[in-house]
Amino acid sequence: MISARDLFEDDMLDKRRFLKVISRNGISDILFALERSPRRFSQLMFETKLNPGILDRHLKALMELKIVEKNEETYELTDTGRRLISILRQLFVSIK
Repeated sequence: MISARDLFEDDMLDKRRFLKVISRNGISDILFALERSPRRFSQLMFETKLNPGILDRHLKALMELKIVEKNEETYELTDTGRRLISILRQLFVSIK
């Protein structure tokens, strides 16, 4: 079981900003889509049903937090993003 403390290597992370970003509507859809495989912007847009402006804003915020990274044409989860997915899955299982 991974703990929230293990999620980030940087202790200076603004935890309030982090929680604000991951609680936004559509963020979990983006993360779970990227968990399956890297996606292009248009693929994420159609899969998550987010409009381009909101998707762009969400992706930029996730990249600032080093949860998602952009490689040439696709977005994918970082190691931090994969650890976050593990924590989210544990949370979702515990609230069922």
